[in-house]
Amino acid sequence: MNPTTKGGTGSFQIQTLKGVNVLDENLIFGVIGIADSVGTLTSTIVSVASTGLSNAGETTRYEFQFKVSQLIPASSYMKLTISDENFGLTTFPACNAYAINGLTIQGKFTCETSGRDILVRGIKFY
Repeated sequence: MNPTTKGGTGSFQIQTLKGVNVLDENLIFGVIGIADSVGTLTSTIVSVASTGLSNAGETTRYEFQFKVSQLIPASSYMKLTISDENFGLTTFPACNAYAINGLTIQGKFTCETSGRDILVRGIKFY
């Protein structure tokens, strides 16, 4: 059962059942954080990168810029989904953090494409 409140961490159990028979279980699976629902992004901008090309049919580079509306816990990741099949994605797109209002999210970021998703990992405690 999911917790009734957000915040903090807790251990959880996992069981694999077939009917009423336990096939496998781990009673101390680990510690997970219980977070609030995902907030909204503000000040979103998508633009052709300064090194990109803006002519139709040419391969180019885009920059995605956004601010988050809440603090981001350590070890979180972001997933950007590109639903338009016409956009090609590189396996390891470049990702960087820039200062907004004098604050820069900390971490050593790595970005990786998985299907139509770009996963941004490496966020340190914010």
